[in-house]
Amino acid sequence: MPQPKRSLIGFIAVTFGFTWLCWLPLLLNRQFDAGVPVLPFQFYLGSFGPLLGTLASLALTGEEGVAGWFKKAFSLSFPKKWLLIAVGLPLLYGTLALLVHAFVTGSFPEMSRFGLTSDLPASFNLGTTALMWMITFGIGEESGWRGYLLPLLHRRYSLFTSALLVSLVWMLWHLPAFWFNESYVGMGFGVIGWAISLMYGSVVLAWICQGSRWSIVPVILWHGIFDLLTASDQAAEIMAMVCSMFVIIHGILLMRTLGRRQSIPPLK
Repeated sequence: MPQPKRSLIGFIAVTFGFTWLCWLPLLLNRQFDAGVPVLPFQFYLGSFGPLLGTLASLALTGEEGVAGWFKKAFSLSFPKKWLLIAVGLPLLYGTLALLVHAFVTGSFPEMSRFGLTSDLPASFNLGTTALMWMITFGIGEESGWRGYLLPLLHRRYSLFTSALLVSLVWMLWHLPAFWFNESYVGMGFGVIGWAISLMYGSVVLAWICQGSRWSIVPVILWHGIFDLLTASDQAAEIMAMVCSMFVIIHGILLMRTLGRRQSIPPLK
């Protein structure tokens, strides 16, 4: 079996297998009241599937050492403007979303609860909630999506096409959450907007990742801050939708730029 194909199969098998196994008890309890014991933060534990998929694929193929991958993926040797871009963009989305929220509802959200979610303990503050998002769906996901899968696909396809393919895998990975996580269960036809925003979010993150010389540090920051803004209890009605809309607009603007960035040679 060709090396890239074996890498892809190994990555997807472990990524989906670990995450879906973590989420299965939550699904059974939600749908069938099964009473299966679950660990604290079990939903968040599932976020490490892409990281484990990356490590398993590296071990399976022997193409790139784990230590070498960590050194490259978490490198700080990139133009520091990308840190400003990665932090500034989601904060800009959030600021504009706050203004839209105030315009539509006539008031700003309750700032003492801003960014917090009832899915996490009441003792969590804005800082600890942000750290939770960075470690789980930041490091856990981005280690796989942008740290491994995107450059693997970009060996063969343009950066834009690679980003779209990553988004398809990313969407399917979320599938069990639509049967147990309240944010997804109640989405209804909003799933169409969610899928579109995920697709163009993948484009934006691919642009940041390549600009950062394939370091995932900036995309971890972007992903963590964006989740902080959009997954909070106060974001459910307006803020999440507005933030997603700006991501879609930005992704559309980047389509031509990424489409011109052709495939890269295999890693040495």
